[in-house]
Amino acid sequence: MLRAPAALVALLVLLLACRRVDGPDEAYRAFARAAREGDAATVWSLLSERSRADLDARAAALAARASAGTIPARGRDLVLGDLAPSAQPIEKAVVVRESRDAAVVEVTVAGGGPPGEVSLVREGGAWRVVLPPLSSPAP
Repeated sequence: MLRAPAALVALLVLLLACRRVDGPDEAYRAFARAAREGDAATVWSLLSERSRADLDARAAALAARASAGTIPARGRDLVLGDLAPSAQPIEKAVVVRESRDAAVVEVTVAGGGPPGEVSLVREGGAWRVVLPPLSSPAP
């Protein structure tokens, strides 16, 4: 018979082994919550590698066109912009398509409006949000 501490450890290991990995809908909810809270570090960590690279390139292009030091040359510094104060809470996030490494989540925000779709990719075992292609900065 297992002693109490050993039984507790065995139960914890079993629970952790059965724990479901966060899905793409939960990843998007965490991303949106971080954006609403102004948590740029978490937003950045939940972006796909491609999205981070695109933001870095955009920041570098903007910085090159501006006076020295007026615009940071890192995408991480641009990630939120004025998003936090205007970001609506998520009413519903539902996975509409999912494969091993990609997913699409249909998102409805509180306050109405038509639902939108958000793409995510699995990188390093975690779901990451893919930003839509960024338009080029104005010359």
